[in-house]
Amino acid sequence: MFVQLILRYGYGMIFAAAAAEGDATLLTATFLARRGYLQLEIVMLVAASATIAINQAYFWVGRRYGPTRLAAMHQHGSSRRVVGWVRQHGLALVVGSRFVYGFRIAIPAACGATRMSPLTFSLGDVVGSMIWVGVIGGGGYAIGHVLTIIVDDLRAYEWWIADVLFCGVLVLLATHGRDVSLVRLLKAKIAPADV
Repeated sequence: MFVQLILRYGYGMIFAAAAAEGDATLLTATFLARRGYLQLEIVMLVAASATIAINQAYFWVGRRYGPTRLAAMHQHGSSRRVVGWVRQHGLALVVGSRFVYGFRIAIPAACGATRMSPLTFSLGDVVGSMIWVGVIGGGGYAIGHVLTIIVDDLRAYEWWIADVLFCGVLVLLATHGRDVSLVRLLKAKIAPADV
């Protein structure tokens, strides 16, 4: 039944899941593409589009609500650090933000809150997305290729492997990549400090 869902709604599922948790989704989807269930180019395009869309949402929420609350973010060491990174590294930080685990929501929100140019953010976001799908997507595809070589009857195990890839990355991120939440930005009390 799950196979039928993937075959029928796979790309929509990838879009929704990649917006919530990109790495696990992309690794699993590119593995399944290598196994012939999905088309690699479409998987990568859909995952990239999903992460761009969600980053744009965080950016615009940060831009709308962040400036008045940015000073309150300075109460939290991690938030202060992100704002400093945005001010110091700007575009380079946006490009690499998908690889800065634990700050994937905070970086786009802080970019909006610090009034980074929407064009600069969007360009960096698109370039970063292309790099991300190449690296992470290539990894999932390579895992599928290597397993095809070393496991005789991979078809018997491929859905277990897909589950392990997805759940394993989720557990890894949950234990080592706690994200600085956008909720912290939105719930922060307004402080009189200068932004």
